[in-house]
Amino acid sequence: MICKGTTHNNGTKLAAYMTTSKKEERAELWELRGFEATNIKDAFRDVQIMAAATKCRQPFFHVQIRNREGETLTRQQWEQAADRIERMLGLTGQPRAISFHTYKHNNDEHMHVAWSRIDQETLRAKELPYFKFRLKEISRELEAHFGLETVVNQREGNIGFAPTRAEEEQARRLGMNIHEMRNTIRSCFDRSDGGTSFRAALEHEGLTLAQGERRDFVVVDQAGGIHALGKRILDVTAAKIRDRLSDISREQLPTVEMARASIQQLGQGEQREQKVESVWDRDKSDRAWQEAITNAAIEKEKAERQFAESGLSGKQGGSAENGSGSREKASPLGPLATDGVTSSPQYQFEGAARESTSYQDSVAPPQELNGEDIVPADSATGEDVSSVLKATGVVDRAASRIVGSLLAGLCDVVESVVAPKLTPEQIRQGEIASKERRAEADRAIDFTQFTDQMAHQRRQQEQILEAGRQREREGRER
Repeated sequence: MICKGTTHNNGTKLAAYMTTSKKEERAELWELRGFEATNIKDAFRDVQIMAAATKCRQPFFHVQIRNREGETLTRQQWEQAADRIERMLGLTGQPRAISFHTYKHNNDEHMHVAWSRIDQETLRAKELPYFKFRLKEISRELEAHFGLETVVNQREGNIGFAPTRAEEEQARRLGMNIHEMRNTIRSCFDRSDGGTSFRAALEHEGLTLAQGERRDFVVVDQAGGIHALGKRILDVTAAKIRDRLSDISREQLPTVEMARASIQQLGQGEQREQKVESVWDRDKSDRAWQEAITNAAIEKEKAERQFAESGLSGKQGGSAENGSGSREKASPLGPLATDGVTSSPQYQFEGAARESTSYQDSVAPPQELNGEDIVPADSATGEDVSSVLKATGVVDRAASRIVGSLLAGLCDVVESVVAPKLTPEQIRQGEIASKERRAEADRAIDFTQFTDQMAHQRRQQEQILEAGRQREREGRER
């Protein structure tokens, strides 16, 4: 349980704070005791009128009591806690008001209690000596009485004092975390050995050391908030702070206004840089567009090449039964005699390439080699050339195609007589070379079409930009 108490001088504002619901919070007035008026605002106004006859400037005492998240008490238990606090502070019998604030997202509630310090008989204000220590003591007693988890009195970290209400409101207004900021300042002070190092550590964290008006030194954060260097943050006296920072002159430090102006100029410079970067660059956009088109074309070409290679490998990987499983069975010629015949590797490579392409278009009938003589396979049966062509399915082709195929077949036969038999490795290299030549030819055609399309699109874009500039010139002339 946590109890915080403060004195107040404005009853109207305190009454509004206790009974006004916020966006995520619901307020409820629970008790109004000891006042003549039935309205909390009128009751607190009467107390202020009574305080005017005395020298008391803060006639109200307000206590806020809350539990840890998830811990709940009944309304009767809350009233018992208010009575214990009242007896501990010496406010028994004084007029009081109780309200509850409940959070809508988790239904956790906390209690607000406000007492009048003015004694109606003597018209004197009740004294509240050491009320902060007394509230801590009663909190530990109430935790033991209600079976709540004990809250540690000491704060975590090196800072032993809580931020003031002004510091909390400043942080809320500027959107800063006051606790992180205070811990950052304290860390910079602890790891520095003088004013120069302390100033450098603050600048590394984005903070500015400046000269204050009522204090020797203050720190200005990134949002322009002011944090006084004193015992509440550094836990040392003002004299020790001056002695620690004696190596820098206070007159050389900027004032708070100068520090805020520098932070504002720095923020405006960053905004201008971001704005300049966000301006559209036509050349950069064109380059990015061309690179995107080029990458898309390359990916498309790779996909087509993979498809073609996979199809070709599937076609060459057939079974031996249909005649497409091996090079020797697919060839119209049988094994060649290679005794006493030599050739250079270049000739062998070119011959393998020509052989891999010529056999696919050849229409010559199957032949057999007996020694060195070449005998047509179907000459013994008396079939003519037209029947052979009809059997191979080439009759539908044009006459020029037939003649060219016959000549290519005769050339291959003659070449096979004088050429040696190629090894499987040479045959594979020839097939790869043929594929590469066909792929290069396709790429050349695709690249030519791509460059033509890109040039056409660029001309269209330039025409559109020129038309826009022409309209702008005509608008200015008008």
